Amino acid sequence: MADPGKGEEQEEIFEDDVWEDDYFDEGAMDELAELEELEELEAKQVAWRQQMASAMESGDPVNGLPQGLRMRVGESETPETRDEEALSPKTKLAPLPMAATRWEFWLLALVCLVSLCTTLHFTWNHLLSPATDGQGAVAAESTCRQCKAEWWQDFWQWRLKELQGQPSDPPPGMQWEWGSSVNNTDWYQSSAEFVDELVRPYADPGLGPVLHLGCGDAPVPELLLRAGFAASTHIDVASQVIEVMRSRYPAKDWPGLDFQLRDFLKSGPPADARYCAVLDKAGIWDWLQEEAPQMLPHLLRLVRQALVPSPAESVYVIATKQTPAELAETLAIVHSREALDFHVEATRRLGNAGVAWGYVLSPL
Repeated sequence: MADPGKGEEQEEIFEDDVWEDDYFDEGAMDELAELEELEELEAKQVAWRQQMASAMESGDPVNGLPQGLRMRVGESETPETRDEEALSPKTKLAPLPMAATRWEFWLLALVCLVSLCTTLHFTWNHLLSPATDGQGAVAAESTCRQCKAEWWQDFWQWRLKELQGQPSDPPPGMQWEWGSSVNNTDWYQSSAEFVDELVRPYADPGLGPVLHLGCGDAPVPELLLRAGFAASTHIDVASQVIEVMRSRYPAKDWPGLDFQLRDFLKSGPPADARYCAVLDKAGIWDWLQEEAPQMLPHLLRLVRQALVPSPAESVYVIATKQTPAELAETLAIVHSREALDFHVEATRRLGNAGVAWGYVLSPL
């Protein structure tokens, strides 16, 4: 006969076993579910990283992080909760390359704008601003040292002492380039070349005398006589050098030569004559170009006033350091502002220093 107590004990053990089996079955299912969810999140994380890498290469916008995705920015950070809201990639990632490119573009545009404004300001104030007779010319001349008679008087006082065997330093602030020559009176040692190759072939002595601007003490007067120009007028702003030239070429021995103390830029040409040629070997064109380029139209206007008018073929002959390209650019700027068209008829290298050019300009 069965023992009732023993049956109850076996039934209790059986119920405990069933409860423990159910417990382990439910725990295994939970772990399996967690593993599946982790795999799904890892897949999302891999997909998100791929999407971000593609966005960084193409520059396309990217939506927020998938909800519940756990990311680690550094070892010290803890995983974010599954229920956190989507984050913007802008808060987690470095700026995209396109953003840097845009900043560089705007910076370059700003630099270009500043350069353009500087160029326009310089062009207007130094090349295009009108410097006509009156206030414009006076304002330009006030800033030009070599436009002043005092500058040249100081220069010739120093220079003539050197020629007399009393060398000294030039006046303070005066810089001067003097080409090598035998007698130290001929700039770039090119006066003969200047007259023989530029003046004689292109100027017609039958139209009138020659006007020589800033004559100094160069041998141009007698070279013109030898070249067939019987009459010539030589002007300078320095009284010392005019006295030297008058004593060197006395009127009784040189009747065709006339020497006058005159400021061409202020007073213009002598009113009683028109000339077949205007010569500028003193560098007036050069120092205006360097110190007061806005006065170049004023100079050309006075030259036209001095020349025999068209249709006669009178010429303006200059010696300058400007190369042909530089002269063409300067004339183009002047002509765009003023109706002062001059045609470059001839070009020559001058002297043995390799820095001087001679040009024959004819008014159109």
